[in-house]
Parts: sequence; C-alpha cells; structure tokens
Amino acid sequence: MSFSSEVKTELCKRTINKQCCVRAACYGFACFDKYFDDKGVVLHTERAMIAQHAKHLYKQLGIRSEVVEKLQQDGPIYEFSVKEPESVAMMLLSFGHTGKGKSPEIYRDIFICPSCLSAFLASAFLCCGMVADPVKEYSIEFVSNRVALLESFSALLQDYGFEPRIAKRRYNSALYFKASEQVEDMLTLMGATTASLEIMNRKIYKEFRNKTNRITNCENANIDKIINASENAIRNLQLLRENQQFESLPEELREIARLRIDYPECSLAELGAMLEPPLGKSGVSHRLRKLASIAEGLKKAEAANAK
Repeated sequence: MSFSSEVKTELCKRTINKQCCVRAACYGFACFDKYFDDKGVVLHTERAMIAQHAKHLYKQLGIRSEVVEKLQQDGPIYEFSVKEPESVAMMLLSFGHTGKGKSPEIYRDIFICPSCLSAFLASAFLCCGMVADPVKEYSIEFVSNRVALLESFSALLQDYGFEPRIAKRRYNSALYFKASEQVEDMLTLMGATTASLEIMNRKIYKEFRNKTNRITNCENANIDKIINASENAIRNLQLLRENQQFESLPEELREIARLRIDYPECSLAELGAMLEPPLGKSGVSHRLRKLASIAEGLKKAEAANAK
C-alpha cells in the first residue's frame, strides 16, 4: 500500500460526531467530487472504503445517497452519488448553495467550529489528494479541473498559514506545497496524525544519517591528516638516524621521536598523554617541529654537498 493510500485509510477511519463537522465533511466531498451542481453529486474512486465513508457521512445529514461498483478495464471504480431530486435539494440547502455554476467558491460560513475545517480538508484529500512517500520527497497536492475552486481553496489555506501553489497540467490543475513542515501541518490538520508522525520520524532519521555521515567524513579526514603528518615525521626521524644524529638529540626530543615511530596512528594529543609528565598537543607539535627543522637542515646540507 502506498503512503498516500495509508493516509486515506487513516482518514476514513476517523469518527466525526459533531453535526457541523459532518456537514463540513460532506461539503468537502461535494466541492471536490467529479460533479457538483443542481443535479447532484458524483464521486468516482478506486477505493470502496472512500465511497462508503462518503455515504456514511451523508446519511448522518439525512441525505440519501448510493454507491455503485462499475467494472472498468483497469479494475473496478466505485461511484458515490446523490441524484434523487429531494436529496439533492436537501443537500444544497444544507450547504447554502444553489448548485449553479461549474466552479463554486468555497462557502466559508459552513465552518462553524475549529474542527469543521479539519473535516472539510480530510474529505477534499479523499476526493483528489495525493501525498508523496517521505522516503523519496515531501509533497502534498490536490488535483482538480476547476481552477477557480483551487484558487478559492488556496485563499482559504493561506488564511491558516499555508503557502500553497497552483500548477496547470495537461487536463487538470494542482494545488500543492513541498515544504516538509507544511506537509506535516496539513496532515495533522486533516486528522492523519499517524502519517504526520511518520514524516517527522523520517526527517529525524535523515538528519541523524546525514549527521553521522558528516562525522564519519570528518573523522576520516582527520585520520588521513594524522597518517600524512605521521609519515612525514617518521621520514624525518629516519633521516636523522641515517646521519647518526638521533642519539645526539636532547632527551625530550628522542622521547617524542620514539613514540612517533612506535605509534604512527596516534594523534598528537594521544602521544602527549603517553609522556611522563604528560604533554599537551601544542607541546608535542612544538617538539616535532624542532625535529623537522633539524631534518630540514640535514637535507639542505646534503643538497649543498651534492653540488
């Protein structure tokens, strides 16, 4: 089952008790159905659960509807409809609509309590919504061939802090947003809290993985630097030994030189901790620079003699 299907299943399982919210939910189905006019409402969906959910809600308003399964080449389609003249008249009266016009603006007076908007959005999503799998991307959209309806829907969402965009497609238009926080907020507002938490968990996982990768890369880079510095230091010490200069070094330099040769993988701080008394990173670095300076002097002398 896709992530979008999981969201729709979660929304269909919601229980709506307040009558004003039931009406808002039914209004959401009407606005975003395939047809909504003075002849009734028709919704086509591939999921029987959605059609039955719509029928249940309309029944709570006392409006008669029906669900019919229609076999298609690609699989069954479930048609939810309100067509009886008496039921259509009752529905239009409940919504405060005449049913005239192809793209009615969203009638905001239908939102009586704070939960009414949630019920309306859930129905809208069940009709024409899609949400991307958070493993791949963050995106939610509502698709309709009624541009004026989407513009009215956009204005409604903007009043609640959302920043949707509308894109025209070949046959339809889509209202969408891709910011992960907006997707989370929309799912939460619709009542799909489980799906919203899934996105939050996925974000935390991605951030943790990215942080782990950054730490690993940083550690690898530090290890490379330690190895390179250690190899350079050891080459200098080998040069000192080849030129019988090692034993004539001061004890403090011979001590750090032996540790550098014996523990090439250790950092300066770790080398300093092995000394007695312990020496800080800067102190170890200072002694190794002295050794490097002596070795550099030998190299210059060898070069001069070669000429």
